[in-house]
Parts: sequence; structure tokens; C-alpha cells
Amino acid sequence: MRFIDPACSCLHCGAPFGAMVCTECAGVGTDLDRCLAATVFDGPVGRVVRAYKDGGERRLAAEIASIMLAAAVRAQREAPGRYGGLLVRADAVAFVPVTAAAFRRRGFDHMELIARNLSGRSDIPLMDALVKHGASDQREFGRSGRLAEAFGAYEAVLPVRGKRILLIDDVITTGATMSAAAAALKAAGASHVDGLALARVWG
Repeated sequence: MRFIDPACSCLHCGAPFGAMVCTECAGVGTDLDRCLAATVFDGPVGRVVRAYKDGGERRLAAEIASIMLAAAVRAQREAPGRYGGLLVRADAVAFVPVTAAAFRRRGFDHMELIARNLSGRSDIPLMDALVKHGASDQREFGRSGRLAEAFGAYEAVLPVRGKRILLIDDVITTGATMSAAAAALKAAGASHVDGLALARVWG
């Protein structure tokens, strides 16, 4: 696995290899206050994600949560100016939910299971705060298509007003999904939304 240095990553989308906003995010707004990805999405990480999501290997949820939690702990310790309080100041863990169609196809919400593991290991309360409307698969879209498709796709269904939320997802491709989910939380009154993912697609 290629782990991303938290001192040299894009705060908007988690992309590696730069201590500033990356070229993909320059000029593009986001509702995430900060974003961290643990690894680059390639090699073994891709195989783990596919085995978990589409191969039914649910036991991998605990391992994925462990990798994400370790990355957040490292970021707080090694880059406190950028990621200070990522875990210790979070009021709740929320997750990017799947569509109803994906739930029917897989038989479970893969991020809910990871979120439950991460919440249990970190002692940060879990909030199943979001629902996703529509049934599109964003793997079909490029960056502009993902941004358009994600806009307005999420709704907060639990009270989050005034809360600092740690929002998690498995893979960030452009940051559009995380930003749209964060926008829904902010619209419902969340005071701060940080993003945490297992992997960032890059290169």
C-alpha cells in the first residue's frame, strides 16, 4: 500500500504529493472543511475494496476501519497544523450512504459497516445521518459529470445542528461525492465537516 503523507496532501480532496490545494481542486469549491485519505487507490488497496464491496468479504470492514483510523491518528500527530482535532474534536462519525439499488445488489451498506467499526474503535458516536436519493453509478462519469450528479443527491435525516462531523467514505475519485454529502450536513446545521477515506484515486 502507498500511504499518503498527511503533511503533503490536498486538504480539499486528500490527493497526495502536494502541501497545497491540488490542481484538480483549484478554483472548485467544497463544503468539506478538511479531507484526508489514508492511501493511494492502486494495487492491493483496489483489490481489498473490490473484494469487500462486490465480493461480499464483510470481514474486511474491520481492517479498512483500522487503516483509516490509523491514518487519522497519524495525521493529528504528524500534521497538527493541518489535521489537528480530526478525531478528538469530532462529535459524531457519519458515512456516505449507498443508493437503494446498490444496497439491494450487495445486501448491505458497505460504508455503514466500516463506520460502525471505526466508531467502536475510536469511541466517537455513530450517526446514520444521511440518505442518498437517485440510483446513478458515478463510476460512469468524469469529473464534471460527478460534480453535476452529486449535487443535491444527499439529505441529512438526523439532527446535526452545531455538531462537528467526521464524514467517511471508502474511495475518493474527484471529491464530488464527499463534498455533496458535506453540503447536506452543512445545510442541516453541522458546524464543521471533515472527510476521511481509505483511498484517493490518483495518477
